[in-house]
Amino acid sequence: MSIAPLLLSALALPLQTEERPFPLMVGDPAPAIQVAEWVQGQPVALQPGRVHVVEFWATWCGPCKVAIPHLNELARKYADQAQFVGVSVWERISAENPYKVPEFVKAMGDQMTYAVAADQVAESKDSGPMAKNWMEAAGQGGIPTAFVVDRAGKIAWIGHPMSIDEPLASVVAGTWDLDAAAKKHASDIRLKAVTNKLGREISKAKKDKDFARAIQLIDEGVAREAGLEATFGIDRYFLLLEAGRAPEAAVYGQRLVQHVFADSAPALNQLAWWIVDPQAKRAQGDFALAVAAAERAVKLVEEKDASILDTLGLALFRHGQLERAIQVQEKAVALAAGQAGLEPELKARLAEFKAAKAKL
Repeated sequence: MSIAPLLLSALALPLQTEERPFPLMVGDPAPAIQVAEWVQGQPVALQPGRVHVVEFWATWCGPCKVAIPHLNELARKYADQAQFVGVSVWERISAENPYKVPEFVKAMGDQMTYAVAADQVAESKDSGPMAKNWMEAAGQGGIPTAFVVDRAGKIAWIGHPMSIDEPLASVVAGTWDLDAAAKKHASDIRLKAVTNKLGREISKAKKDKDFARAIQLIDEGVAREAGLEATFGIDRYFLLLEAGRAPEAAVYGQRLVQHVFADSAPALNQLAWWIVDPQAKRAQGDFALAVAAAERAVKLVEEKDASILDTLGLALFRHGQLERAIQVQEKAVALAAGQAGLEPELKARLAEFKAAKAKL
């Protein structure tokens, strides 16, 4: 990939080569805003002394449509302190799929009132300048992605728009530690590269059904980089089972619940769900471990997440705790009320639990 001249200065910053896998990193001067068309609002240029949020999205991206109203709320909240710009990138423009960013923005109505621009307005095999100079230069391959630019014109934060609240508030308040953020970003990027490489190696071993090798790869990786255990811990648990090492898996499962995932509701929920998942059709499993993981996850979310309560309900059911499973599932159904993609499934599971009780 060619590097635009405006990015070359970033290469001179005092970070080690291995810490700069991409030409644009947190702490670097932000590239210019160069778009093909301003769809909504006045053209925006980065201005010293003002905070900017530059967010990348596309008309075909479902998660982008979910994130846009949240960004809109923040744009209103910080109207006098930060300039928001939404830039559509990687639009799949063709004769069969014409350019439709203006129509999309119009359909969003009062949920998308900040400035909006398009990186490209015509079919092209190449990425537009915004995709090249911002997203690709920063190693960002997925959308939605937002960049916060501080008052000095430097990239202060890069991440998913739904996680932008705290860093944006700190940048606006002038309390953001840019040096610490830059170091963390460099560390995260490096760890991501190591994770991707290890993931490919583990996948190959699993495909070859060499479970012992897959476990060894994880253990060696974690020995070098302790942070990898949070990523591959669940894999290791199920690989131990595949390798016929159930007693080790039971001990390791407890380690995941009590230490590795102790403060992560999503990870605890995932571990529990994979143990009890009806699609897996496991007649046997460490359902007590699933209950412990789900109980911890429910506590962390203060019983306010319907999906996590559903996991606990199913774990209790599989563990034989029918009465409590029904009680928990009723709470899950109540929380899921009105959620078309979730409520029917949770109600069906509750009916299953009650039917099982009726047969006793």
